[in-house]
Amino acid sequence: MKRIAIALSLFVLNFVASPALADGIKGVAGTLGMGAVSTMLCVLTGIYAEEDEAEESADDFDRTGFFVGAGGGFAGEDFSRRPVNDIADIFSNQPRLAVAYAGSETIAKADDSWSVKGRGGYRCHSRYSVGATFEYFGGFDTQWYGPLGTGGDDIDIFVTTVDIKGYLLTGRYQPYLLLGGGTMNVSTKVTNPTGINGITEVPIPPDNTESLLYPTAFGPVIQSRNYSDFVFRFGGGFDIYATDHVVVNIDANYLVPMGEVSGVGMFTIGGGIEYRF
Repeated sequence: MKRIAIALSLFVLNFVASPALADGIKGVAGTLGMGAVSTMLCVLTGIYAEEDEAEESADDFDRTGFFVGAGGGFAGEDFSRRPVNDIADIFSNQPRLAVAYAGSETIAKADDSWSVKGRGGYRCHSRYSVGATFEYFGGFDTQWYGPLGTGGDDIDIFVTTVDIKGYLLTGRYQPYLLLGGGTMNVSTKVTNPTGINGITEVPIPPDNTESLLYPTAFGPVIQSRNYSDFVFRFGGGFDIYATDHVVVNIDANYLVPMGEVSGVGMFTIGGGIEYRF
C-alpha cells in the first residue's frame, strides 16, 4: 500500500503542476515531461522498495519522505534598458497592432519584483528529491519612453516548474543544486496615456519605395495580452534543519524562458520554511 500511495501522490503532484492547455501546449508538455523524468528518477532509485525494507529513524535529516513549504523573495529583471522598435519586443516581437511605439530610440525600463512561492514534493533518496514549485511575481511594472510617446506595462508572471534537487551534504546543513522546467505565463496590460495610437504610412514619390509615417490619432490606449511558454529553472541554496521536521530554506535561481516569453529572463533570491513529514 505504501508503494501505491507514493506513486499516486507523485502522479497527482505532476498533474497539478501542469497549467491549463490554454496557457500553451509547449509549456504544458514541458512541465509534464519534467514530471515524468522526476518520477522515473524516484522509481529507479528505490522509492518503490520492498515493504520489509528497514525504515529510517525519524531524526535522520536525509530520510525519505514528503515535504511542503512556502516562501518569498526578490526577483531582478534581466530584460530591460535596451532599444526596442516595439515594447512587445520584450515578449519575442509579439505585435500589438492597436498601439504604435515605432522608432529604434524607444527604451523600456522594468522594475524589479517581489515574489511569493509554494513548493511540495518527495525526497526519494538521501542525495536528491523531486517536487513542484509555484511562484508568482507581481512587481515587474515597465516604463517606456520614445519619440512617439510614453507609457507603461503592468506585468504579472506566474511560473510553475517540476524540479530535481541534488544535495551536496546530508547533515543538518544541506547545500544543494536544483534543475527544473515548466511553464511561464506572462500577463501584460499596456497603458499609453499621452502617445500616438494610430499611424498612417504615406509612400514617397516618384518611385514609392520609401514611406513617411504620420500620426493619425492621439490619446490613451489600454491593451492586455497573455503569453505562455516553456521555462528552465537553474539554482541552488541551503536547507537548514531547525528541527527534525522544520527546515529553513535559502535559495537563488535563474529562470530561462523560451519561445514567446524568451525575453523575460530573471534571477531570484529568497527564502522560506519547509515541513518534512
